[in-house]
Amino acid sequence: MLLASMQLQLAAISLEECYTLARNNYPLVRQYELTEAMSRYSFENAAMGYVPQISLGGQATLQSDVTEFPEAFNNLLALAGVEMKGLSHDQYKVQLDISQTIWDGGYSKAQREAVKAQAEVSRLTLDKDIDALKTRINQMYFGILVMEENIRTSLYMDTLMTANLKIVESAVRNGTALASDTDNIRVELLTLRQQRRQLESAVRTYKDMLAIMIGRRIEDSEVFDKPEVMLVDTGLNKRTELLLFDARIRELELQKKMLDVAVMPKFAFFAQGWYGKPGLNIFDDMVYNKMSWNGIAGITFKWNISGFYTRKNDLRSIDLSQRSVELQRDAFKWNTDLQQTQIQNEIDRMYEMKASDDEIVRLRESVRKVSESKYRNGIITVNDLLRDMMNENNAKVERSRHELELLKNIYDLKVMLNQ
Repeated sequence: MLLASMQLQLAAISLEECYTLARNNYPLVRQYELTEAMSRYSFENAAMGYVPQISLGGQATLQSDVTEFPEAFNNLLALAGVEMKGLSHDQYKVQLDISQTIWDGGYSKAQREAVKAQAEVSRLTLDKDIDALKTRINQMYFGILVMEENIRTSLYMDTLMTANLKIVESAVRNGTALASDTDNIRVELLTLRQQRRQLESAVRTYKDMLAIMIGRRIEDSEVFDKPEVMLVDTGLNKRTELLLFDARIRELELQKKMLDVAVMPKFAFFAQGWYGKPGLNIFDDMVYNKMSWNGIAGITFKWNISGFYTRKNDLRSIDLSQRSVELQRDAFKWNTDLQQTQIQNEIDRMYEMKASDDEIVRLRESVRKVSESKYRNGIITVNDLLRDMMNENNAKVERSRHELELLKNIYDLKVMLNQ
């Protein structure tokens, strides 16, 4: 029975614990590791802009024509006893190329910053999805608290009705009451117990649903702690969505920076070394036709001005995207402010009702006690007594509902402002 389990109170679970467990159990949490790993690899790749680039290649070619002296010049050389056959038609080369960037116009730095911005957007997107869990946790958690409080009130009324049933049964035996009076109380008692069983079943269902969210079974012995009333700074909106909008704007700003550095000139040191033929000394190759070692080194300058063709339109496109994000942020803030006002008004209303709930319960309890005395003295009927008992029950139920609704609204506001 739920009553027995509630009485044991062997364990307790808190709302903050549910938040933590749900976050750790949420499948998308594992996406953080993947996002971090992908960002790290992209950042490392972006940092490779100043790492020397080395390549090794080779080729073997057969040419239809090669460099050689004119026949008249060869005849003159022949008279001097010199034979210049010209370059061979089969040529070979194994080459090593090394390039070291000296200055890339700030492209590598801008690329690293862009990777960081993209990682921040990805992280905040996950944060936004996971933050939404808290609202669902609140629904489950406070739903359980409300139903368990109703069960406790039901048990109190069960005890009260049972005690009055014994009084009525005694009056029936003494001939001062009708047998139908006991039937009326038994009907209300059975109805009360039937409603309590429905509440117990609903509590178990809510616990099972919450258990799926937090990733562990919730035992009947576990008591749900009632959260404390907290102060919420309504002027401090820390919603993840607002941070995400700002991160997207920063990402677009970095795209502008990438356009700037894309049109900057780039300087690099290079070196080439190869073994083959022909080499750099063509005349030597024309005479001896043999493989040789060759090398060249220097500084290269490259300025790709094609980026200027589309730069103006690209900047306009990014500006429009930024404006779109800013409008989305303003709309979200507007909706959040509206929702915040609604919740705050509800909290204020609950505070006002809470102030009178205790007095209503006290008065209902006093009326019920007077009715019990009147019934024993034959002044009122059992229906009048039952009415006053149910009025007391309803007052207690309403008081607990108002109290827990107040707490839920406070924590909903806390979640909504991400505090």
